[in-house]
Amino acid sequence: MSQNSTMLARETKGDRLMNSLRNLVLALAILPAFALVTSLPARADFCIQLNGGPFSGDIGFFRFRGKMPTVAGHIVTLRGRAAGLDPVFGTAVVAKDGSYVELGATFFIDADEGQIDVTFAPPNSSTGSGYGDYGAYGTGSSVDAAIVSCGLEPVNTMDPMRRRVRH
Repeated sequence: MSQNSTMLARETKGDRLMNSLRNLVLALAILPAFALVTSLPARADFCIQLNGGPFSGDIGFFRFRGKMPTVAGHIVTLRGRAAGLDPVFGTAVVAKDGSYVELGATFFIDADEGQIDVTFAPPNSSTGSGYGDYGAYGTGSSVDAAIVSCGLEPVNTMDPMRRRVRH
């Protein structure tokens, strides 16, 4: 074996050792970040169930991203799902004096538009009341609202798209 080939073999073993050491240091550096990310709580959502008029069961269930605001003067944009699948968006506003929070939203369930306007007093209350309109325009009614577990969300899934068989 020539001296050059022996030197190349040593460099290869040294390179392998350095690569292994570099990988170990990288893994040890990433491990705390991974532990931190996995220990953080999941995004919190809040859900409300309305009862009254056309609102009951699935049609009265609304899930919103984030948390209901409770701090005086706070205004929060709301986005979420109505009846488990359909879009809902709106705003929640806490009164300047902090005495109540009012939630207003527009939603679409089965291509029919609706609106809700619900007040929770005080802001950390789990029950409230308000007004809702769904279906035929101008047919609103009073509703009762309760903040409920999001685990009660209706499971509405769309049928998977089917391929057409061409003849």
